[in-house]
Amino acid sequence: MGERRFCYKCMEKYDMDQHICPHCGFDDTTPHNSMYIAPGTVLRDRYLVGVLLEYNGEGATYMGYDISTSCKVMLREYMPVKLCTRVKDRATISVNYNNLAKYKAFMAEYTELNKSLARLRNNSNIDPVLDMFAENNTTYTVFEYINGVKLLDYLKENAGELSWEQVLKIFPPLFTTIGILHNAGIIHRAISPETIYINDKGELKLSGFCVSAVRTANAGLDYELFKGYAAPEQYSASSSSRQGSWTDVYGICAVLYRTLTGCMPVDSVTRMQHDDLCEPAMLNKSIPAHVSRVIMEGMNLSGRDRIQTITELVTRLFEQPAAVKPAFEQAHSDSYQNEPVRQAQPAYQQTPPPQPVQQQYYDQQQYRQQPQQQYYPPEDDYEEYSYEKVNTVDCIKVPIIIGILLLAILLIIVVFFMKAFGSGGDDESEFSRSSISSNIVTSESQDWTEAESKPDTVMPELVGKFYSLTEEKYKDYFKFDVTYEYDNENDADVILEQDVEPGETVAQGSTIKIKVSKGKEGANIPQFTGLTVSQYENELRKAGISNYSKVVSSQTWGTPNSVTQLMVDGKVVNPGTYYSNKDSKKLIVYYLPEDAKVSSATTAATQAATQAPETTATQAATQAPETTAAPAPIETTPIETTPPVIIEEPTGEFGEW
Repeated sequence: MGERRFCYKCMEKYDMDQHICPHCGFDDTTPHNSMYIAPGTVLRDRYLVGVLLEYNGEGATYMGYDISTSCKVMLREYMPVKLCTRVKDRATISVNYNNLAKYKAFMAEYTELNKSLARLRNNSNIDPVLDMFAENNTTYTVFEYINGVKLLDYLKENAGELSWEQVLKIFPPLFTTIGILHNAGIIHRAISPETIYINDKGELKLSGFCVSAVRTANAGLDYELFKGYAAPEQYSASSSSRQGSWTDVYGICAVLYRTLTGCMPVDSVTRMQHDDLCEPAMLNKSIPAHVSRVIMEGMNLSGRDRIQTITELVTRLFEQPAAVKPAFEQAHSDSYQNEPVRQAQPAYQQTPPPQPVQQQYYDQQQYRQQPQQQYYPPEDDYEEYSYEKVNTVDCIKVPIIIGILLLAILLIIVVFFMKAFGSGGDDESEFSRSSISSNIVTSESQDWTEAESKPDTVMPELVGKFYSLTEEKYKDYFKFDVTYEYDNENDADVILEQDVEPGETVAQGSTIKIKVSKGKEGANIPQFTGLTVSQYENELRKAGISNYSKVVSSQTWGTPNSVTQLMVDGKVVNPGTYYSNKDSKKLIVYYLPEDAKVSSATTAATQAATQAPETTATQAATQAPETTAAPAPIETTPIETTPPVIIEEPTGEFGEW
């Protein structure tokens, strides 16, 4: 048998001379998306990266193989495509400087979320976190590979739905797990048949954990919401749309709706406009009536009126419906008539509810012989509906308070008229001044209270740090008076000086004077041959040239998505020319867009222009032959993060993160 290799889709080995995996049919010549890690890459000298499984606004998930333990894994890479990009032909991530603060903030949330999940890795209903490490300017999380299928696919294989008896067997451990997550401060926000797996043992496993911005519309990242299962408050990032345990209650109730009826529930956005969601029992008569009602209450569009916790949901789902009451009981009040009889909770609930009220039934003949006998509810119900005794003092307290307030208002009115009409202008001025001074005293006392609540702060070392990050970090502690100046030794936005020495104690809210670098005074213009427009922009920023503008070129020859010409003050300049940032004249970068329609007859003009700097573009065009193939692009080393994302490597075992 010859040399064998891994299939990057199923991570099974097969002969090296084959191109089609005999196990899963994967063709190893299938091209991969260059935005994501190339299959065959090894991370941390341990994890072999396979094909891309899925991605969203937070990052990407790959098939993986742990070389040290010889087992399949799933690799999750933090990579918010809205804030960063991939360096060409490398696994390294490059972050645009303007997005650096957001990138690091969301990465911190991503890390904390997975650290919390790692503490719960002994829970069999959560896909466990096996490892987490920093590499390639980002963070990776290693999950156990799930041998199973998504709940959605499982339902399709089982006539599209399950019975309530089947749900009773497999869902209770998942309910318990969601409750444990809520107690740990984790809100899933994406509970759906797409994020719930069922393994070969019939156990449900919850996956799909992401930072909150991915599960909330317009919260800073490209969001991913599961239609029909996302709560209404997830479609708005406003502070009034609070999210909490009730958000996951909506999701799990929507999953129950789909599981029991075989129909995906109407999405909450549509329901907000016109709510025509049918009760589950109307679609499937075998669903118990009380279960149907509870599911609808768990999918209430108002988060305030919805079932609030998973514990309350479970209690309501598994309680038995009330027994039918005899005719004479129906004569009582509607509140008592409609009160359900509560039964014991399921076995996995630790604290049983109160025992059910025993209904009293009478023989109808005996009841007719004693027409004057009056029925009373049992004592337990009297306790539930008992009223608080009213104290005599409480009866007169409210009228006394109202009387005092009215008297105070009357006195104020009298004093006002006496001052206004009785004593003349000086007294009136004095009254006005006293009113104003009282307001000032109140305002000063509030300011003093706020200052009192903010203790003194030790001044940190700011020199050498980026101002944009520092301002965001210390905005609640200091105000900054910023002066900008050019500096050839430091990148733009780096703090050069601070007027308060590190270690000194200053009052919180003080103004700190700092000097910030505007970047280099000038630099030699870099070469643009063979580079894309974005790559050339990185070269300009790396060189320290910030005062430039891009303009679409009007010429019809050249390579799409490339730079064609450079000009300053209406004059053509060549790469290598010194450019001063202090000069108010901008560097104009002419380029061809990606969708530009170019003529293949004169593409050699580009080569001629770059090979002879002294020759203008017009002269080069006239020297170009009539038909010449486009020049091959020159490979260059792409620029990584500017400034670089600094990620501290974890020390010690995984548990020390």
